[in-house]
Amino acid sequence: MSGSLRCDTLSGDFKIFQPENGQRYSTDDLLTAWLAIKTVSADPPSRFLDLGSGLASVPMIVLWKFPGLSGIGVEIRPNRYELAEKSLEINGLTERFHIIHGDLRELALDEKFDLITSTPPYYQSAEGPISENDDKAAARFELNGSIDDYFKTAAKHLSEKGFFITVYPFLYASRVYAAAKNCGMFINSRVDFIPKDGKQALISIFSASFSETETEQKLLVMRDSSGNHTKEYNDARILCGFKPKK
Repeated sequence: MSGSLRCDTLSGDFKIFQPENGQRYSTDDLLTAWLAIKTVSADPPSRFLDLGSGLASVPMIVLWKFPGLSGIGVEIRPNRYELAEKSLEINGLTERFHIIHGDLRELALDEKFDLITSTPPYYQSAEGPISENDDKAAARFELNGSIDDYFKTAAKHLSEKGFFITVYPFLYASRVYAAAKNCGMFINSRVDFIPKDGKQALISIFSASFSETETEQKLLVMRDSSGNHTKEYNDARILCGFKPKK
């Protein structure tokens, strides 16, 4: 593991190790965990799976919210895997969550899960300049699997009543619907995230399953027209163990 590190606060008293100059956890991770928590809060599962775990930010938020939950993650990049393991250890989570160092496209577990989470990369290689920083490049571009690959692996491991939570750019939301359809899955809930009132949505967070229902579509606005954080955004932060922002 090379480069300088920082240790930041995540949910509650949980800590997360992150690269000083690489890709760190983001609002996308927070909102993915938030929708996962909201989706299963009425009947929390005992086990869950996280695809492309990265720094393990999404799994740790979910683990913080549900103390009785355990699970498995998979991460292909050695440096991200090592930092995730380091964070799990400092938070006393190694008995509850195990990360496989491997390719999610090759994952074949003998287990079905009622909850699967993921924060996949957003862009195909032709859709923008790829960062010279390996962390940022792999986090943003589909160098180790596309949204279709994430759905294929999720479909193999999702229980009949389970939910798959993922996030993707608002402008490319059609790819998510196509990936779900190709796997016999349906989008049950979609939240479009708007950074400031009056602006276009940046990302969408999706809840998918094998049950065909009408898609429930909502908006979540981060800041109002005056630049203040909205109550709905702070409520999402609080639900995930973060302090509200002013």
